[in-house]
Amino acid sequence: ELRNKANQIWNTILSLETDKYDYEQRHMNQDYEFKELNERQKIQLRNKAVKKGLDPESFTGSHPPKIRMFSKYERRTDTRTYGDRKKLYEGGCEVMRSELLESLWKDKLNEFSKRPKARLPKWYGERPGKKAGDPETPEGEEDGVAAEEELEEEEEEEEEEEEEEEEEEEE
Repeated sequence: ELRNKANQIWNTILSLETDKYDYEQRHMNQDYEFKELNERQKIQLRNKAVKKGLDPESFTGSHPPKIRMFSKYERRTDTRTYGDRKKLYEGGCEVMRSELLESLWKDKLNEFSKRPKARLPKWYGERPGKKAGDPETPEGEEDGVAAEEELEEEEEEEEEEEEEEEEEEEE
């Protein structure tokens, strides 16, 4: 009778141990799957954030990202990318302003360089002030090229002075 009771308890312990082992294995598998799904979700959220132009880690945290307003007085969201905002805080407005001025300057310079070069008018008959025996063009000027170069230099100097004045006014 005692041996019978011991066998019955042994069988109960054996079944409980096997169940315990099965549940531990199942728990380990579920943990692995849970981690795998979390990683997939993080990757998807990173891609979503990059697509929207935000910091890649902004959606993966425990809180959603703050909606940054462009101005606290106007209800307009900030459309600048994360990189632009980062530049703003690293270098300040001066760096962004100088980049903007540089790009505007390059645009204007390209437009100016596309413009046809101004030619001096061709005189019908003789050039005014020409004496008998003088060549067609004065020395040093071939078809007014030197005069054009001087004009271009003067225009560039004037533009630079205007930019400096604008910068002083804004300060």
